[in-house]
Amino acid sequence: MGANMAILIFFGIIDVLLIYGISLYNHLVSVKHAVSKAWANIGVLLKQRHDELPKLVEVCKQYK
Repeated sequence: MGANMAILIFFGIIDVLLIYGISLYNHLVSVKHAVSKAWANIGVLLKQRHDELPKLVEVCKQYK
């Protein structure tokens, strides 16, 4: 009876560690995607700013 209990405890610990590892991996993947999305948003904002610059220069020239 003691050996069976030890085996059950061992497999219980293995299960908990496995579930923790899977959960940690999923969290890291979601963080990686969030960082990638944030950089993509920065790229979009920089492109929009770059596209607006000639218009701003033209308005400044017209003001003179």
